[in-house]
Amino acid sequence: MANDSLPELELANVRTRERITDTVELIRHKVDVPARTRLAIAKTRQRWHRDPTPLVALAATAAAGIAAIVVGVRIRHSPAARMEALRTPAPVPVFKPVKLGKDGTAKGVPVFARKDDKHNPVLQDRQAAEKRLKKARKQAKKAGGQARRRAKRI
Repeated sequence: MANDSLPELELANVRTRERITDTVELIRHKVDVPARTRLAIAKTRQRWHRDPTPLVALAATAAAGIAAIVVGVRIRHSPAARMEALRTPAPVPVFKPVKLGKDGTAKGVPVFARKDDKHNPVLQDRQAAEKRLKKARKQAKKAGGQARRRAKRI
């Protein structure tokens, strides 16, 4: 650089300024979001007029995805989606007729009552599972006690 002549240094400065100007223009273009949006819209319109199939497929996929999200949120917030609702047996209504009095007239109004739990399959399954679990805990406790006794003997 010490041996460079004045015209060469001026030429180097001009080239550097041009490169910096080009870089600033690229940055300005990248930051100009409205212009980039207009350009993207224009490209999409051109593609739409040439062949709309990919855009229709994209729109259908997006609609299906949004619908799946909406349905998933609705199901998650419904009472039926909670596991506790699945474990709780639903009351089965049973009609109880009105009893007749001595004079043959009806006393009261007919009512619906809950069916006995012995006929409820959900409750029966839950009670059987609890019974099996209780039995397994009892066996584990018994086995643990026997192991402690053996350890004391040794």
